[in-house]
Formats: sequence, structure tokens, C-alpha cells
Amino acid sequence: MKILIVGSGAKEYTIAKLVSQYEETELVFVAPGNDAIAEFSNCIDIKADDLENLVEFAKANEIDLTIAASEKAIASGIADKFNEAGLMIFAPTQEAAKITNSKSAAKKFMYKTKIPTPKFGIFDRENMAVDYARKSKYPLVIKTDAHQHGENVFICDNFKIGKRIIEDLFDSAQKKVIIEDYVAGQEFSYYVISDGYNAMPLNSVVPYKSVLEGNGGALTSGLGAYAPFYMIDSNLESKIFNQIVYPALDELSKGRNQYVGILGIDIILDRNGNLNVIEFNSFLKEPDAQCVFDLLDDDIARIMNATVVGSLVDDYREIASKPLFSTSIVLSSGSYPSEGSYGDVITGLEEAQEHCEIAYFNTIKDANGNMLTSGGRTLVLTTEASTLEKSAQKLYECVELVGFDSMKYRKDIGKTVIIGC
Repeated sequence: MKILIVGSGAKEYTIAKLVSQYEETELVFVAPGNDAIAEFSNCIDIKADDLENLVEFAKANEIDLTIAASEKAIASGIADKFNEAGLMIFAPTQEAAKITNSKSAAKKFMYKTKIPTPKFGIFDRENMAVDYARKSKYPLVIKTDAHQHGENVFICDNFKIGKRIIEDLFDSAQKKVIIEDYVAGQEFSYYVISDGYNAMPLNSVVPYKSVLEGNGGALTSGLGAYAPFYMIDSNLESKIFNQIVYPALDELSKGRNQYVGILGIDIILDRNGNLNVIEFNSFLKEPDAQCVFDLLDDDIARIMNATVVGSLVDDYREIASKPLFSTSIVLSSGSYPSEGSYGDVITGLEEAQEHCEIAYFNTIKDANGNMLTSGGRTLVLTTEASTLEKSAQKLYECVELVGFDSMKYRKDIGKTVIIGC
């Protein structure tokens, strides 16, 4: 099987490395990929949203399956282009993916389908947003409409802070701002694979989004995670499917707009046991992907292929995962998400790789073969063990082996249960 993976981050590194090990895999191409991926796959100099050239490449190289991991590619409509060309692609269509790349579209969709979500308001005018914030209870959550890397969700303790954030967002040319009630509880992400009509659980993940230990500081796209969420049982899983997954898939399929791919659901389980959906995602997030794929005990390429051809539930009763805990940590260069450090030599990689999985995010290779930092999130380290405690302990032992100037990371991944994320 010839496989094309679209994207350039750590999750693409993880997927490419995983599928390249399968016996049925003949060649793996990654567009555009990165320097680390190029060590074991064929990186192609085509941007993730250059759809015409991606289609032409897939045709010319007789690609059997394309996996679109890039959010940008999915939002640009890569599935539509490949479907029109008669090419196999694992990704939702542009229309189906609207609920994953626009928070306002997701909120309206959840309201329409009665999927549980915190009370919200959507605003395209600053004065109306400020007026809504003035009358709201605090804390209050303020978000940008589009998914962004780094800081795009703000938890405000009072109106003064909320007003300043709203003004700053509109000053920065944000067209829409979402304001929603704050819900205290445990945040987790739940991932399913769907063929448009049916869905199967992939795994659950608890994310660590805040910059500082103990859930302090700015919120980010993710600085650590563990899987599975220890509170997931058959009853909770049944609630997730009946209240969220099935209503979402049924509504999308009404307009012949079936969602094919991985659907991620960010949920807060509140103190009364109620589910509160925060947003949807069109693929696995970083570093959730590393936790999930580390625990996967099945052939993901075959599963994705079965999903695309519509034989998922015929070929699989479930997607197998190891009965273990997996923990991932992001090593950042500089003060992510605000600043990054470039050109720092990364040491200890070979030794660390003997004890954990390493996925490469923003890194480049110099003329001497050294891996260098390239700003922002740099590496994702992942370990697994029979308990969460053992997995976290093993993870931090691996962190001690890696080093570069300006390296920063959270020191409580897997060690504390974060309430009220």
C-alpha cells in the first residue's frame, strides 16, 4: 500500500512512523513533512492546502490511501477534491468539517441538535459583546471563532478583564467572538472514527493546556496529556454516544454530508456528572495523538481504509487498544505560546529514544546532522505503563535525558488531576 500523509507536525511524524512499520506498507509520503520525518519517509515539497498539486501527486504516484491530518488541509476542502478525482482519502468534507474549524458554527450546530453545551453568545460587534459580558456571571470564557495555534481561549474572572479581552480581539481583526458560561469540572477529549453513519471509540484523553503547573497561566493548544481518562466507563461512554456522537452524525448525514474521519470532542464533565461539549476537532490534537497512537493495538491504515470504503462496522467489532496508560509531554523552546527560541541544539535524543517515543514538532536539521529548535512546541515525548503513576514517572525520567537551551515543560503531567480546565 502506498500512503500519503498531509501535514507537517508531530502527529504526522507519529502516524508516518507507525504506518511505515506495517508489512503491507510499500511507501509512505508526507506533504510537506519535516526534517525528522524525512529520516524514514519521503517528504514532498507540497503545502498542506495546495490541493491541486496534492491531487496530481496522488494520481501520478498511484497513492492507495491519503490521510489528511492537517487541520488546514481539511478546512480547505481536501476531501472534496480527492473525492471528485476518485481518490481514496481519510478526511471529512469541507462542509462536514465546519463544526470543527468554526466555533460559532459548532455552537449553532449543538444548539440545533440539542447537544449539551454551555450557554453562549456569538458576536460580530464589539459593543454587543461588551454588553453581554457586563450582564454575565463570572468567571466567563471568551474565545475566537477560528481554531488557532496558541492562545485563543480566555477565562476571565471579572468584567474588567473580559472587556479588555473583547476589545483586544476585535482590535486584532477578529470577525466573531464567542462568549460562553464557565463550567467547572474535568475536561477531556473523546475521539471516534466515523464512516458517516456509524462510529467506533478510538480513545479518551485528558489534556493539559495551561502554561503553568496546577492549571495556571495562559491556555495553549496543549502541553501534555494522558490516556485513557480514568473515569470513562460503559455508562459514561453510552451517554457520550447517545447525547453527542449519534445526534451529530445523524444531523450531518441528513444533507448527504456524512462525516468520514476522526471526530474529536472536547468535553467538560461537571460536578453533577453532566456532559458539556466545548468544541469539535477534525483530527487528533497534539499531544493527544501521541497518547492515542501509542496505545493503539490495531492496524490504523486498515481501519482508515475500511472507514473510507464503508466497511468499518463489518470488518471491526472494536478498535483494539493496549490495557495500559500512556502519558505525553511537550518540550517547548522559549515562552510558548508567546515567544520561541530558534537554533538551539537538541541533545540526548538517541538515549531517550531507547526508553520513550519521540515525535518532532518544530525542529530543523543542520549541516552536521544536529536537530535544532525552530520555535514553539519542539518535541513530544510519550511513555506507557500499567498505571498512570508509573507512566508519568517513566516519562519524566526520559525528559531528564533530553536538553536544549530555553527548554520548558510542565512538571505535573499525569501527576495531578486537573479540575476546572
